Amino acid sequence: MADGDTGSPGKPLELRLVVSSVSGPCTAPALTSDGPATACDRGGTITYELGKSLGTVTPTSVALPEVPSSADSVLIELNEGDSGTLGEVTREAMNKNLAFVLDGRVLSAPRVMNAVTTGQIALGFGSAAEAEQVAAEMSTTATP
Repeated sequence: MADGDTGSPGKPLELRLVVSSVSGPCTAPALTSDGPATACDRGGTITYELGKSLGTVTPTSVALPEVPSSADSVLIELNEGDSGTLGEVTREAMNKNLAFVLDGRVLSAPRVMNAVTTGQIALGFGSAAEAEQVAAEMSTTATP
């Protein structure tokens, strides 16, 4: 994190492969099982068909970047064990979309181009305001 900003701890993120997705209103309930399922994105505008859970990672830090050109991102740091989990999952998910699921909804579903083994990831969003909202939702210190 920039300028000593360590961010705040984050809520667990479930990892699942995306089988398919369709834009349009989504009314599927939040995920509650580890098996293949249908899920909505945070805004209820995309319906995802997801494979079974591939594991869970819990960010040790969730923060917004201080670089203006990256303002639409959320920076996530993982501990060594969760870095290993993410590395294994992303090696197996090459050239596929990997869903990061928060509270039963798809937070982000980027295409995996390289294995992620550093323990640091940046998830991009449509705007700085959306990134701020996601960071707040991900933080374990956020108030409801």
